[in-house]
Amino acid sequence: MLRLMNLTNHPKDLARFGSCPTKLQAFLDKHQLHGIELMLQDEWSEAAVPKVMAKGVHMCFWPIWLDFWRNDRAPLMAQFKTEEAISQFYGGSNREAMVKWYKRELAEAAKLGAEYAVFHVSHVTLEDSYRYEFSYSDEEIAEAFTSLINEVFDGFDGELLLLMENQWWPGLTLLDASVMNQLMSGIKYPYKGFMLDIGHMMNTNTQLKSETKAVTYICEKLNELGEATQWIKGIHLNSSLSGEYVEKVRKTGGGFKSEDSFFDQYMSAFGHIGQIDRHEPFESSQIRKVIEQVQPSFLVHEFTVQDVTQLETYLQIQNKALGLVV
Repeated sequence: MLRLMNLTNHPKDLARFGSCPTKLQAFLDKHQLHGIELMLQDEWSEAAVPKVMAKGVHMCFWPIWLDFWRNDRAPLMAQFKTEEAISQFYGGSNREAMVKWYKRELAEAAKLGAEYAVFHVSHVTLEDSYRYEFSYSDEEIAEAFTSLINEVFDGFDGELLLLMENQWWPGLTLLDASVMNQLMSGIKYPYKGFMLDIGHMMNTNTQLKSETKAVTYICEKLNELGEATQWIKGIHLNSSLSGEYVEKVRKTGGGFKSEDSFFDQYMSAFGHIGQIDRHEPFESSQIRKVIEQVQPSFLVHEFTVQDVTQLETYLQIQNKALGLVV
């Protein structure tokens, strides 16, 4: 099992390690990590992030994409208000912009020699992220994602492992084996599986009050998946006990302001979603039960941090929960 941490190649994030690969490698060694899961937010450079470190790549994600993919202009205009905003958000005016973007990222992942690439499989509008009232089913989103991925991987000649990640929005939640089967059977690319995000699965149950209860819940849900658990190849490890916040927002409607521009709404929602999906360290050693049940090939410490000191603290907490002495 490869133990990794998430990192972007944005200069601000690399500056935490002195923009020095040697210092980054020393940090990885100190925390018993084999490498990183890299999110490309800038052009990749071997001098900044040696490819030997990048074991996985986390692909870009548009949380609102289904209407754009379907070219359903009415709901798009209702959300974005202008064609200019649509093109600015997606990098183009039609679905080919998404395909082109992902093909470029896929080529970069192959160039890096990464072992896997992670894709989110979900869709939610900004307003629905507050109200938790959704317009599309898991199956509809999985069907659209299948068509997207089949176009993206068309002509790709490699053995990079495609890992589909669960979220708590409609789409792939890893609570329903039939959706997993739909994706596995519909996607033509042969090297595929799933990435279980622990915090995201915790977010599917707003009644969870402790990590111990969360482990019990996750183990129960994995048992219900039956043989489909064999397709789970990786784990994003973090903790997210945000149920109280979610229930409060659902009752009050949160901070969504329909009169604001799309990008003002987006920035507000970004902070709101950070309150739901907290990416904090998992402290309970009970998490080992989940890891033993899944037996992943990749275990990624996935956090949101302000600086390297906080990252180090989070890694120490989670390594302790895993039984690793640092």
